[in-house]
Amino acid sequence: MSNPSEANFWRSIKTGLSSTDTCYTRLENSSALGTPDLLLLDRNKSFHLIELKVAKGNKVLLSPHQISFCVRHRGSNSWVLVKKNADVLLYRADQAMELFDQGVKLEPHYRFTKPINWSDFLKVLEA
Repeated sequence: MSNPSEANFWRSIKTGLSSTDTCYTRLENSSALGTPDLLLLDRNKSFHLIELKVAKGNKVLLSPHQISFCVRHRGSNSWVLVKKNADVLLYRADQAMELFDQGVKLEPHYRFTKPINWSDFLKVLEA
């Protein structure tokens, strides 16, 4: 996640989750390409791998490695979280190929609107 706008997105997530009963780690991995940006342990003690993206217009620029990771881990707690203007869109890993093709025109698993309630975000992950 080298993009400054994605770094800002990460900071807003970190700030939002700081008041929740979760544990999260930002992953920086250059040896296993496609590994998501965030490892999150939710309140039920389940792990989630989350790729963070900021939409460029309607496009979500997922690399082939990121798409491959999502395809291999579909059905698990693997997600793509996209910031689009003031909204945050949550996509399941099994939506990655369509997300790359259609961008944010693809209906997300869940849409969060500003102000983002990070406790609600966790409830969606935990469901």
